[in-house]
Amino acid sequence: MKQILLIEDETGIAQTICVQLQLFGFEVTPAQNAQTALEQIRQTSFNVIILDWMLPDEDGPQLIPKIRQMTKAPVLMLTARSEIIDKIMGFEAGADDYLTKPFDMMELIARIKALIRRTEQQDDSQKQHALIYEGISLYLDMRRVEVDGKEIELTPTEFKILEIMIQKPGVVFSRNELIELVLGYDYDGYGRTLDSHFARLRNKIELDPKSPRYIKTIFGIGYKLGG
Repeated sequence: MKQILLIEDETGIAQTICVQLQLFGFEVTPAQNAQTALEQIRQTSFNVIILDWMLPDEDGPQLIPKIRQMTKAPVLMLTARSEIIDKIMGFEAGADDYLTKPFDMMELIARIKALIRRTEQQDDSQKQHALIYEGISLYLDMRRVEVDGKEIELTPTEFKILEIMIQKPGVVFSRNELIELVLGYDYDGYGRTLDSHFARLRNKIELDPKSPRYIKTIFGIGYKLGG
């Protein structure tokens, strides 16, 4: 069931939208102000966010950048403002679509479905450029790593190490091999630093770093990924 966050302070409009969307199989979470909306986004992964322009504590265009810091869910703005300059302002703030009040409910539903399809197609395209090993997904184009669906922040060096190893799971890499592959050249004295990179990487991607599932130390030789 697709999750929709409806940020609308007019109770009558919010209730009507909630009922109609639920009839079409969506699960809708209402929020009457910006603060409540941000709290909901922290707790739930939404597929689409419907955002009213005028809110009691903050205007929609001002709220969008804060939403963007927390989620990549597409934002559809609802507003009584029909001037082209208002639409431009909404899109420049980061809205993905724009619907002017009063609107037809079937058009709203069609736009929501279109946003969901577009997002899913983008996700599929991005996954085609991914290196995957068990629960790890490495998206090369975006320099992004997910472990069991959760995004993990890696430094460029940590990312490079994981990129090298995920292409050859089970293969043991010596420290000297890794140093040359990561740096592009041999560098005396980098071995201890390399171990520090692996320790930090393990702390980030392992559920239990002391009993690692992914990054295995081969004593006296180097490291390998799984296997």
